[in-house]
Amino acid sequence: MQADELAAETISEAELIAYLRGHPDFFVRHPALLAELNLPHASGKAISLVEHQVSIMRERNMDMRRRMNELLHAARENDALFAKTRSLTLALLDTASLHDLNEVLATYVLVDFDADFVCCHVRHLDFALDHIQNHNDEYPFSALFSGEAAVCTTLRREELEQLFPASRHDDSGSAVLLPLALTEHPGVLAIGSRDPKRFSNDMDTLFVTYIADVLTKVLNRL
Repeated sequence: MQADELAAETISEAELIAYLRGHPDFFVRHPALLAELNLPHASGKAISLVEHQVSIMRERNMDMRRRMNELLHAARENDALFAKTRSLTLALLDTASLHDLNEVLATYVLVDFDADFVCCHVRHLDFALDHIQNHNDEYPFSALFSGEAAVCTTLRREELEQLFPASRHDDSGSAVLLPLALTEHPGVLAIGSRDPKRFSNDMDTLFVTYIADVLTKVLNRL
């Protein structure tokens, strides 16, 4: 056995890997080796290293296209959500009374944001409306909401009735609860759905929190 063949047999896999990493142009200088190296395929057929690399690149390109499509889809959804939020904000700023505010909540939140229920809970008003509820004592749903940050949660029928008393409820659902930092007493904005998974605890609440902030300013003005 020749000396160079003996030396080749004593090279460990780690040393070979280190060498190839240190000489990335190795196969450029020895292109014939690429056609000679075969790798087992999932189908059982052996393929060349070149074919294997092409397959890997094809899979990576497909994965990149999938990720790009997901990003584009998310961007379109955010653009649409921003447009709806902008329209709602302008409508809220134009309200001159609680009756106007009640109509804005029903028109924009229920229609544009694909919600089934919406209700603003406040204290010590002289009257109550469909989407603006007055409370003289503790909120009946205080166990669900601490009032410090937005909460997305699944709700039983009884809890939906507490949050949205003007609507009929036959089954469980979900809702997002948002604090309203009103001047005299803290309020709560509740947006709900008949779908228990519509408002999950991993949902992004950036836009609805912004809406609650604007609603707070409007209520303090009214």
